[in-house]
Amino acid sequence: MHEITLNQEYLYRGRIVTVRKDTVQLQDGLKATREVIEHAPAVAILAFESAEKIYLVKQFRTPVARHMIEATAGIMNPNEDPLIAAKRELKEETGFEANIWIKVAEAYPAPGFCDEYLHLYLATGLQKGATHMDEDERIETVVYTLDELEKAVKTLEIIDAKTMILFFHLKEYVIAHA
Repeated sequence: MHEITLNQEYLYRGRIVTVRKDTVQLQDGLKATREVIEHAPAVAILAFESAEKIYLVKQFRTPVARHMIEATAGIMNPNEDPLIAAKRELKEETGFEANIWIKVAEAYPAPGFCDEYLHLYLATGLQKGATHMDEDERIETVVYTLDELEKAVKTLEIIDAKTMILFFHLKEYVIAHA
């Protein structure tokens, strides 16, 4: 089942996203409309010292009108290596630098309407330094234990998909290295 794109109309070009409307032809000849958000590739990082100290960030997310507890994340610069972007984002948002980086996954978080591609990392061997947040970011670092993080995922306190994926990878990592 393949779709052929017949036309692309750009509706909005912003700092982070571009919105377009595609006209496609389905395999049976029917024409349909697809709304697409173009988004730069991004990274997400779950930083931890041990099962007792896992670092997440808390910030207000306007699209869902609430504070969210999440793994550190951010968009990549054009042609930037994902690991370089992950190191930059972790330092910017939490002040941490890590000696050990483990790439655990890559994923499309919402392929039904968005082409964002995520590179997911665990980071440990941490050294604390100063943060360098973007001017418009208001981020607080929060600390969870692995048990608290699991409970937060199960009780829907944490409902951010990238953070949930990283939690399951961290849990496997901690079990394997216990």
